[in-house]
Amino acid sequence: MAKKENQKLKLNQYLEGTTIEEILVRNKKMFRFQMMLKPEHMAQSIDALEFSVRSNNSLRRAGIHTVGELVEECYAKPDATSRKQLQRYRNLGKNSADEILIKLFYYQFSILPESRKKAYMEKVAEMNL
Repeated sequence: MAKKENQKLKLNQYLEGTTIEEILVRNKKMFRFQMMLKPEHMAQSIDALEFSVRSNNSLRRAGIHTVGELVEECYAKPDATSRKQLQRYRNLGKNSADEILIKLFYYQFSILPESRKKAYMEKVAEMNL
């Protein structure tokens, strides 16, 4: 739990006039963020995202083993939300889908160079108004 709070604090230092918690609560149905992963990050195992056992097992059973495969599955259908795409898999309900998307967002943020984090978080806040 302390790690999650630490991540939120890091995100909040780049936001002005709002917090990541406010954005997530306000946009519970559809949280938007941009993916900007390099090939080496896409090739990373989903273990790097530290999912719960349920989420990890569900993704592996679905044949998703890398961050890139996860991103492709999340955005496979342009007319469907990422959450709905994930919920197609066995034992992957709303809470697990939310966990996966939030951890994917945290991962995206954590690998950004320091010089790009503020602009990225401003864009996230703008996309979720």
